[in-house]
Amino acid sequence: MSALSTFGAVSLAISVIAATGRTLALSLITSGFLVLFCASISDDHDAIVFPVAWMLLCVWHLVANHWERLDLAMPDSVQRNFYLRPSVVLLTLLALTISGYAIRNRIPNSKRLPYSFMPTSGGSVWSDPASRGGVGTGDAAIAAKDHAESFGAVDSDLFLESTESTLFDMVNDMIGEPKKKNIWERRQAMGNDNVIPSHEQAAKTEQGGGTFSTERMPPKEHRHFNDVTDPAVVQWDGPTGIRLAMQRYDTFNGSDWSQSDDLRNERLARVDIGDSPWFFDPTMHRFLPRQIQAANVGLLRILRLDSQRLPVPMMTAGVHIGKVDRQDFFGIAEDGSFFMPGRDRVPPLTVVHVASVQVMEDEVRERLVARADVQIPTVGQDGESTAIRLHALVDSAADGSTLPADQLTSCVELLRREFTFARDGETSANSLNDFLQSRCGGDHLFATTAALMARRLGLKSRLVMGLYVRPEAFDIAAGHASVLPNDVHVWTEVQLDDGRWIEIEPTPGYRQPDYRPSWWLVARRMATASWPILTGGIVALGSVYALRRFWIDWLLTVIWNLSGWLRPRRRIRLALRIIEARARLAGQGRPVGKTQRAWLEQLTHADATIAGAATRFCDAADALCFGHGNDSAAFNACGLVGVLRVRTIQTITREPTR
Repeated sequence: MSALSTFGAVSLAISVIAATGRTLALSLITSGFLVLFCASISDDHDAIVFPVAWMLLCVWHLVANHWERLDLAMPDSVQRNFYLRPSVVLLTLLALTISGYAIRNRIPNSKRLPYSFMPTSGGSVWSDPASRGGVGTGDAAIAAKDHAESFGAVDSDLFLESTESTLFDMVNDMIGEPKKKNIWERRQAMGNDNVIPSHEQAAKTEQGGGTFSTERMPPKEHRHFNDVTDPAVVQWDGPTGIRLAMQRYDTFNGSDWSQSDDLRNERLARVDIGDSPWFFDPTMHRFLPRQIQAANVGLLRILRLDSQRLPVPMMTAGVHIGKVDRQDFFGIAEDGSFFMPGRDRVPPLTVVHVASVQVMEDEVRERLVARADVQIPTVGQDGESTAIRLHALVDSAADGSTLPADQLTSCVELLRREFTFARDGETSANSLNDFLQSRCGGDHLFATTAALMARRLGLKSRLVMGLYVRPEAFDIAAGHASVLPNDVHVWTEVQLDDGRWIEIEPTPGYRQPDYRPSWWLVARRMATASWPILTGGIVALGSVYALRRFWIDWLLTVIWNLSGWLRPRRRIRLALRIIEARARLAGQGRPVGKTQRAWLEQLTHADATIAGAATRFCDAADALCFGHGNDSAAFNACGLVGVLRVRTIQTITREPTR
C-alpha cells in the first residue's frame, strides 16, 4: 500500500510540475497504470467507474491537444463551436456504455485473486480467513495471552472461561425481575421430618418457560466487573444504530409475551459464494438481490454471550462461519431467530459473517397492508381502561391518515414524542396500565404498546429482544463497535404482506431503522409538500428565462453605471465588451476576424445618429489605445453605451418589411 501511495504521489507531482509535453505524457501514463491496477484488484463492481473516467479525460486531452496544434496554422476563417468537445466526449461515453452492455455476461468470469495475494489483504466481507497474514477483521483472531478476556489478532493456546451472561440475565439486570404471582392452592401443614432439605439456591428463569413478562420490579443496582479488560458481550463490524435480534414473541395475554407459531427450520439452504459455504434461510433467500454481492454483509464476534442464538440484524438471510461447511450447524428457531442447534451456547470468540436484505421505504409503504384476521389481545387486569387508552392513542395518532404505513409512523412518532424513556426511578412504570397513565417507562413497555397499537391498525406484530449497537460505541481504530450488557433492548416488528418482518423503534433515544426512499418517492414528497413553492419557482424561472435579455441588459447597465471610477482606457474597453454582449443577446454578435470599428459601422449604418456616435466612440478608443487621447472626449464618446441597448440593436438591425 505504501508503494502504491508513493507511485500515485509521484505521478501527481510529475503532472503538477510538468514543463514539457513529454513529462505531461509520462504523468498521464503512470496515472493510467495506477488506476487500472487499483480497479483490477478491487472486489467492488463500481470500481470500473474510475478507468472509464480516466479514459474520458484522455479523450478530452487528445482533443484539446489536437486543436492546440491547429492553432499554430493560419486559417482563412474560424468558426467557433462550443459543442464539439463535449459531443466527442459524450459520444465516447455512449460507445463505451453500449460496448459494455453488449459484452455483458458473454465472457467467462475471470478468476478472482486469492486471499492474501496482496500483503495487506484480509479477505472480503463474505469470508476473511487470511486476516492474520495482513490486516482485516479476523476469523482467526483469538484471545491474547496477557489478558484472556481481551480480543486481538494474535496466536494463543490459552482459553479461559469468562464471565458470560444470557439474554434474560441482561434483561433482568437492566429492566428488573418479573413480578412473582402468588398462586394460592389447597395445602396441608407437614412436620419437619417430612421436609426435604435444599442445600442449593433455587432459581427461576424465563428462558425455560419461553415467556417474557411486562410486569416487573424496579431493577437493582447493576453489577460491574472490574477485573474484565473488555466487558463487551459481542463485537459488531458493520453499520451502527441497528438492532441485533435474539428472541421474538408473537402472543400477548395481557401481561406476558410468548411464542405460538412454530417457525423452526433446521434445513437451511447452502450457497457457495466463492470458496465459502453460506447457509441461507429458505424464506429469505428469494429476497436477496440478483447480484448477491450487493447484499449487506456484517461481521459478528461472539465474546461473552451464553446463548445458542445468534444476534443478527433485521432481515438476515444467511450466515457463514469460516471452515464450517456442515448444514446441521445452523438453523432457524421456533420464533424465526438464527441459532446453532445441538449445543448449549455459541462458542466464545466465534466470528460469524451475516448477510441481510436492504428494504426500501417504497416497499414498506406498498406492502404494509392491514389485515382483518389480526387478533387484538386483552390487556391485563385493568383491561377495559387500558384498551380505552390504547384506542385513544391510535385514534389521535392515525387521524387523517389512510395508508397503514403512515398510520404506523404516526403512532411511533407519538410514542417517541409524548412518552419518556426511563428504566428505573420513581416515575418509571412497572406495568402496561401504569405506563399508559404516567407515560414513562422502560423500552419493553414502549415495544409492547407499539405492538398493540399496530394490531389495532390491522397489522401483525411481535415483540423482539436483543442488543442495540450504539453509534458512539464504534471504535475507528479497531474497526468495530463493542456491544455491552447494558445495551440489551426491546423493540417491535410488523409483518409485510410478503411474509417479511420489518422493525419499528418506538423508544426515544434509539435510532430508527433506515428505510431509504427511492428518488421517485423523494420527488413525489417534495412535490406534495412544496407544490406552491415549486409552482411559483417554475413560473419565476420561466419568466426570468423569457425576459432574460431584459434582465441581462439591466445588469450590464448597472455594471456600466458603477464603473465611473475606472481609468478612461479600462472604461472604454469595458464599454466595448458591454456593447458586444448586448449585440450577442440581440443575435448580432461580432464575427471572428472582424475589427470592432468595421463591425460597429455595419451594426449602426441604418441610423445616422447612432452611426455618428459609434464613429466618435471608435475614434476615442483608437486615440486612447494607440495615442494620447483626450479623457473628456473619451468620456463623452462612451455615451454610446447608454444608447446602444438590446432593444435598440434589434430595432436598427431588423430588415424592413416590403
